[in-house]
Amino acid sequence: MSHSAQGAIARLAAWLCALRAEDFPRRAIERAKLLLLDTLGCGFAALDDDCARSVLATLDALGEKPQCTVLGRSRGMSAPSAVLANGTLIRVLDLNDYVVGAHPHSGARGGHPSDNIPVALAAAELLGHSRGRDLLAAIVLAYEIYGRGKALMDADSIWDGITISGVVAPAVAGWMMRLPEDKLGHAIALGAARAPTPVAVREGGISAAKNIANALIAQNGMQATLLAQQGVSGPLDLFEAERGLRAVFPRGPAGDIFGAPLPDDSFIMRSAIKAYPCFAGGQSAIAAGIALHGLVGGNVDRLKSIRVTLADLPIVRRWLADPGRIEPRSREAADHSLHFLIAVALIDGAFGLRQFDNARWIDAKVRALMTRLDITTDADLTRRAAEAYPCALHATGHDGRPYDVEILQPPGFSPDGLDTQTVLDKFAGVTGRHLAPEARNRLVDAVMALDKAISCDGLMRLVATERTAL
Repeated sequence: MSHSAQGAIARLAAWLCALRAEDFPRRAIERAKLLLLDTLGCGFAALDDDCARSVLATLDALGEKPQCTVLGRSRGMSAPSAVLANGTLIRVLDLNDYVVGAHPHSGARGGHPSDNIPVALAAAELLGHSRGRDLLAAIVLAYEIYGRGKALMDADSIWDGITISGVVAPAVAGWMMRLPEDKLGHAIALGAARAPTPVAVREGGISAAKNIANALIAQNGMQATLLAQQGVSGPLDLFEAERGLRAVFPRGPAGDIFGAPLPDDSFIMRSAIKAYPCFAGGQSAIAAGIALHGLVGGNVDRLKSIRVTLADLPIVRRWLADPGRIEPRSREAADHSLHFLIAVALIDGAFGLRQFDNARWIDAKVRALMTRLDITTDADLTRRAAEAYPCALHATGHDGRPYDVEILQPPGFSPDGLDTQTVLDKFAGVTGRHLAPEARNRLVDAVMALDKAISCDGLMRLVATERTAL
């Protein structure tokens, strides 16, 4: 059958089965190492999080056969449950990396492809003899397929980008587990058929669903792969069928995008790490707030007016019109609220996990400052630095003195390549409460040498390190 006659899923499966770990560019593999380390750090940082603990307790109660490792735990879980557990830990603090800008063929922006790294980890363990380079290549694949899915979505879609993980998770798991082409196609079809998720999971009354939505999709993708491995079939015409996913992925042609050759500049190279535990759109805003705090010597009361200027983008205007973000009523809403993020950064001169303690989003002083922020958008900021969600603060003191701050690129945004030391410093900082220095250093060494490892077993033993009382 010619390529033009094949459906998008069949073409994706064929492309995957033709790929070998040695086909991936060296720079992409090096980027995967840094992002894997950053992702693992985010997972360890979340071991005390209430939502993560609830998910882990639910899965523990199932009493499953321990097939795959869970971060910070000596006992494992089934492969699908380990994906849900690790996926929750990695995402729950909104601290894992993000992609800046869109796929070259897309108007859609952003996303967190690292949400699917737990799938690659679980698949590597299931296979039992995966090389380190295979795991790193699978991570590059996860980012690339995510980017290709973005290229098929409209920028203002009512469907959330995590929907793409219904394709990514089984594709990555199936590739790692060496499924034959036909079974790999069915795995992707089974996973994608259950994945569509509305943007409402991160708008309005934002709930814990924001934290676990991708993990649930990835869990199902892992399960779909295991089902397909045993011969269960899925709807291979999902992207072409009249009542399939065309409304979710209207741009295309899907087959051409999913089946395109692997580029030298793959999608993983568009990634940036987060300096602050909040959504990508708030990174520059927090940095600006911290800078203004320094300019006024920490005394926000000396300011008469504070004007906030952001890039003039449809997604930014949607954030600013969302009542759930203007007046957040939960931890999940607070880390997506520009009003809250800027106010707390201005007051504290810092922003980390402690800034959410004691429900700061309902603190009277924080609320009062939030209402004083005059937030607007500006086309010039869009032209100069739209990809980084820039932010400018223009304040005036009661004495008439002006204070101006402009952040075009936040910490962690590195269009010319991730800085290794920045990643290492963040990893040390976020894992400080959970890993002793020796354990942390061993994990860093294992990840940085992973491309030469004949097995992933050593890494997974370190990932299972129980938290250290510090």
